Parts: sequence; structure tokens; C-alpha cells
Amino acid sequence: MNPFNPFKIAAIAMRTFVVTLLFCVAWLNGFATNVVVLDKSSGHSPARQQVEEAANFYGLSMDVKVQGSGDDSVYLGAIGDSRTLAVVVTADALPEVDQKKLLAAMRRGDGQIPLLIVGINERTSSELLRQWSSGSITGCQISKVQEGSDWFIFAKGSEVTRELGGSRLPSSKADVPYLSLNGGSAKWLIEAQSGGTGLPVFAQAAVGGQQVFFATQIQSPEIPVTPDPYRQQAIFASLASPMLFLHYAAGDHAWHSPGAYANFTIDDLWLREPYGHVNYEELLQQAQLHNFHVTIAFIPWNFDRSQAKVVSLFREHPDRLSICIHGNNHIHQEFGPLDTHPLDKQTEDMKQALARMAKFSDLTGIPHDDVMVFPHSIAPEATFSQMKRYNFLATANSLNVPSDATTQRGADFALRTATLQFGDFPSLRRYSAETDIPEPQLAIDAFLGNPMLFYGHESFFAEGIDAFNKTSDTVNRLQPATQWRGLGEIARHLYIERLRDDGDFDIRAYSGTIQVTNNLERNASFHVEKDEDFREPLTVVVDGQPYPYERSGSQLELKVPIPHGASREIAIRYANDLNLATEDISKKSLIATAIRRLSDFRDNGVSNTELGRRFIRSYAQNGRAWNLTFGASAALLVLVIVFWWVQRARKRSDGATRV
Repeated sequence: MNPFNPFKIAAIAMRTFVVTLLFCVAWLNGFATNVVVLDKSSGHSPARQQVEEAANFYGLSMDVKVQGSGDDSVYLGAIGDSRTLAVVVTADALPEVDQKKLLAAMRRGDGQIPLLIVGINERTSSELLRQWSSGSITGCQISKVQEGSDWFIFAKGSEVTRELGGSRLPSSKADVPYLSLNGGSAKWLIEAQSGGTGLPVFAQAAVGGQQVFFATQIQSPEIPVTPDPYRQQAIFASLASPMLFLHYAAGDHAWHSPGAYANFTIDDLWLREPYGHVNYEELLQQAQLHNFHVTIAFIPWNFDRSQAKVVSLFREHPDRLSICIHGNNHIHQEFGPLDTHPLDKQTEDMKQALARMAKFSDLTGIPHDDVMVFPHSIAPEATFSQMKRYNFLATANSLNVPSDATTQRGADFALRTATLQFGDFPSLRRYSAETDIPEPQLAIDAFLGNPMLFYGHESFFAEGIDAFNKTSDTVNRLQPATQWRGLGEIARHLYIERLRDDGDFDIRAYSGTIQVTNNLERNASFHVEKDEDFREPLTVVVDGQPYPYERSGSQLELKVPIPHGASREIAIRYANDLNLATEDISKKSLIATAIRRLSDFRDNGVSNTELGRRFIRSYAQNGRAWNLTFGASAALLVLVIVFWWVQRARKRSDGATRV
């Protein structure tokens, strides 16, 4: 038998303590229960799936507790955890939950955790609904929605509905379970409207100082997966109750944008006064009066033709006027399908565009943003990868899905303005200001913190230089805190953030260059992550200085301490062969020159008449058909001329023979 050795026992105890401590630290850092869900079944009910999709969108974790064992401690311990932000109980699990114990566990020194009862339908006990609402909700019934009058209406003036207040979104055109409210503390937050009758589907009630939310079972419609951004309304409507609830409950702990941003871009213009129907001085006055920012999507071919008067206007008002990149020569779809526009030629155009814009800035003293607006149509996915390689900040187009790519599924893709799904390069969608944009679409963007991007052309102002005022006024009314900025600044704030349990922040970057500000009254560290394929060599710089990072699978990660009130610019630089000094920026292409001159004639001549503007709109929408028509007409004209010349030659020959 070995003699007793106190030093050995102490060493073993110390190792055990250290291992246990490390395990606990890893567990605490890696696991954060934000949402506790109490359900009757371990299977995924439709209501729970919707909560899960909303939780994933906001970056919240879920801890599902299946009820029925009779052991209340299973869920009471999880609810009592300081990291729990919200509790969700499915209607099926309601009979298994002790109301008094649950509400007691949700009480905190700084308030109470919000509670959502979800999946309520006509089979849900009316007695339980009365009990959990202090008598203000008496039951749930079914109503058949009348087709053509089926909408979800959001209550105004609520801290839950916020920017969505008063909005009207399409419903799923199905039978709708609705709540019967009996006055008291209950108030509806969302109503399904059918034939002019309001049917509450999401309500809030105060129960002993506890905020309890009630959501009926809304079936998610089968929404086609298309690039169309306007399908966002139907997708959000199907998830509205859990989206609003978790947004309210989680606050800064949910993914959110660093601010509300918006931009209006006018394509094709160069700096001459006026350009078509755009008078820059008058447009600047409207931007100042109605609080918006104008970016000119500038064609690099025009780099050396700016007028001094307009240049001065841009240099003196960078808060209202800016420049980004619009193609290179703006030849029809020069960044189009790879079978007709090879990637190496697109790369040449990309590099030439950057060199021309650098020269433009040298000549004018006007900075420009390396954000690409593709001419005519969005580019293929391979082009996106090249854009990232040459350190473009982002691309902004009417669609954010490459021309040869498939639209992604999921709320995260459908509901956000920007995506990194294609080539790990930020692609943003924008709305045509020349069409009627549904106001609820803008309300959703305002609620979610999406940057709202709009675009138009010079003909948009044919009826007056105030053409964009209505849209900007709508945005500013929906979100008074909107910051109208250039596309470059928006790209540098293209990230989402969330408050961590330890008081630091997580940052999920979309752009390769972001500017992060610590608005807290204390110092904090910001944990930055960005999707990366690591195909190209890269370096990370913070405020211009090299900075260490880590690679975790397909994620680039780094931790940046930022003092309170300070900002840091974090940039990923990709290695490439671009040398601005040696790039050829000359205008050797006769085709490009001819197209640019004809475009100037179109915008400054043809567009002055209504018939001319109709032709321009028709050409923009049916360019291929018009090109075929022009080609056929030209061929026919050539044939007529040849026939006339042949006939004339024959007549001359016959005349000479007779003589």
C-alpha cells in the first residue's frame, strides 16, 4: 500500500480544478441561452419553426424544453439563467406549465423577461387564455379571409411595431385564427383584416406587471424563391409575430445595424450642367430641403470631361453629393454573360475603370467610392469574385443575385438588403425611384435597419427637379433618424452587431472595409467575423496598420479593442496585380466613343420630348428587341441601297449600249 502523499493529492486536485475551470469557461463563452422555448412535443411544430427562423435571423440561440414530465425544474432553471432574454410557450404546452412558477422565474431585478404564447388556434382552451391574460383574452376563433381584402395591419404608436405602425402587408389567403379581446389590458398589435373587419392575431397584455404576448397560428405560405425583392413583404408577414416579439425582447442582444442609412443614385450622368433634365444646383437645393443624398453612378469613360462649375459644387457639398463607378465604357452589358463577355476582358475593364476613376479624382479633387453599379444588368458570380480581388467595396443593383446564380432560401437572405452569398462579395439591392415602391416594403427595411437604396435616370426629372422628394419624405417619416450618405460610407457601415453576454460586441461584416464606432460610455472589444473563401492572399489592417487575424473554417475573425467614443477602420486587403500608374486609360475604342456620344445625344436631346422619353424607356426595357429591330432595319437599308445601286448601274449600262 502506497504511503499517503499530500503533495501528490494536491497536484491531482489542482489539475482537476483547472480542467473543470477551463471546461466551465469554455461552456460559458460558447453557450448563451437567449430564448427558452417550452413545447409539448420534441418535433418541430409550425409555430416553433417560425420562432426558430426569427431567432436565427437575430442571432439568438434557442433552448427547447419538452413539457409533460411534471418536473418544473427542467425549465425553471433555464428561465432563471441571467442570459435568458425571452420565453416562448407553445399553446399545446400551456396546460403543462405552472403559471405562478413561470412568472416568478421570469422576474428580474431590472424588470421581467417578456413571454410569448404562440401557435394559438381554435382548439386552445379559452379558460387558459383567460387565465394567462387576466381575463382580457377570452378565446380564439377561425375566420375565412375574403380574397381581395386579406391584409395584416400593424398597430400604430407601439414600441413593439415601431416603424411598421400603420403598415399593411399581404396575408396568406387562408383561414385565420383570431383572438377575442375583452377590453382590460389587452391590445392588438397585428390584425388580419377581412372585408373591413379587424381580427387580432398578435396581442399584448399586462399580467401582474408582466408583459405577455399572444400569437395565433399563422400558416407560412409557399412563397416562390425569386430574386424579386418585393416578395420580402409576404415573407415578413408570415414571420411577423415572432420577428416583432424577439426584436422587442432581445434589444441590442439581437443582430442589428449600426444605423439607418439611405441613398439615391442617378445612373449615367457626368459632370456637365445641365445633364438632360438634371440641373445640379437645383437638385442640391432639393436634397438640402428634403434631406437626401445624391450619388452619381459615373461612367469611367467620362473621367476627363467634367465642367469646373459642377466640380466645385461636388467638392463643396460632399454631405449631399458623391460619385461611384458605373461600368467602364458602359457598352451594353460589358459585365454580362461569360460566354459573350469573357472574364479576362471583364477584369481588364474592371482595372481600367479603377484607373480612370483614380485619374478623375486627381483631375477634379472629388473623391469617389469604389462601389460598382453594373450597366444594364447584374454580372455573373465569377465577376463578383474578381471585384473582391480588386478591393471594390460592394456592388449595388436592382437585384442582388448574380445573373447566373440561384436565389438563396431563408429569411436572412430574403429580408436583408445585402448578401455575401456570392463570391463572399457584398451585393446590395436597390429600388427604382421611377416606379411606385410599396410603402410597407420601406417600413420593413426601416424596422430591420436595412440600408434603403434608390436609383433613377435623368429622364426621371422630366416633370420637375422635385421628382424624388416624395420618396425621401416617406423614408424620413418612417425613420426620422435616417442618415443619407454616399454608397461608399454605407458600404463601410455594412455590418450587423449584437451585444454579448460579457459586455463586448460581435460584428458580422459584409464589406471588406468597415468603420466601427464604440458608442458606449466605456471601453469595449469588438469581435469581428466575415465570410471568406481565402482563395486570394490577404492582409488585415486596422487604421492603416497590419493587424493579426484568425481563420476558422470559412470565417475570418479578429478582436479589436475600441475606447469609448472612438472609431476604427478595419480593412481586408486582397493581393492583386493592379498598378494604377501603368493602366491604359485612353479611349481607343471607336465603338465605345460612338456609344457615349450617342448616349449624350439621347440624354440631352432625345429625352427633351415625351415621345423621345417613351422610346428611351422602351429601349431600356427591351434593348435586345430594339437592337434586333435596328439591325434588321440597317440590313434592309443596305439591301435597298445595294438594289438601287445595281438598278442604277444597269440603266447606265443599257444607255451606254444603245448609244
